[in-house]
Amino acid sequence: MFREFHHQTRGRGHIEDGTPCQDRTAYLNRAGIQVLCLADGAGSAAKSELGAQALVSEGSRLLADSFRTIITREDGALVKVELVQRLLSCVEQVAKRKGLGVRDLAATFLAVAVSDDQFIAVHVGDGVIAYVKNGELKLISGPDNEEFANQTTFLTSESAATTMRLLRGSLDGVTGFLMMSDGPASTLFDYRSKTLAPACRKIVDLMSTASTFSAPSYRRQIRRLLETKIRDSTKDDCSLAIFGRVATASEVGGVNPQQA
Repeated sequence: MFREFHHQTRGRGHIEDGTPCQDRTAYLNRAGIQVLCLADGAGSAAKSELGAQALVSEGSRLLADSFRTIITREDGALVKVELVQRLLSCVEQVAKRKGLGVRDLAATFLAVAVSDDQFIAVHVGDGVIAYVKNGELKLISGPDNEEFANQTTFLTSESAATTMRLLRGSLDGVTGFLMMSDGPASTLFDYRSKTLAPACRKIVDLMSTASTFSAPSYRRQIRRLLETKIRDSTKDDCSLAIFGRVATASEVGGVNPQQA
């Protein structure tokens, strides 16, 4: 069982110009499957916060409903198409209700789902997904904007299914996962070396080693970090989504995640 933390905070730039927070996060625990989702609304889209909210809400349900099917399927390319179709359908419904175009709701999508001894990671666009495995902080999926720093793929983009990263792997030796939007990534991720700041490991360890009774304390600490030091280093919205668990003696070894 993983402890979870997720939070988004409005960036300094959006406070200055009156723009709402366009990042969204969500968590769902259903039938032994835990899902964390994060979406970063496009700054150029009129109502991207609506798209981000639709994606994390539907994405949580989708991965909880489909976890065991996705884990066992071998046709990874088709799985990606089906995931995009269902997520996009939800965004289209919201756009129709609000009288907007789908691209007005453009947002990235990141998710991690865990159950038993396996995990699924899904990534479209910028942002970062990492985990702590066998005591080491490792990148699972980096930002999809290597060619142009201010451009990325959104779930509403035509290339969403082909650029989506779908990874499935063992939880052996894994004590936590961390996802972040590009706001925190500007501080916590080195784009050149593709490495994460030591603070990321400390955040995951804080959750993994916390006692059951100290949950309010570590949540306050991480939220304070996000809303002060991390947010002060960028003008963008900032969001984090974290899984952490106490490692047991049997949780050693394992294999690296394989991309579909």
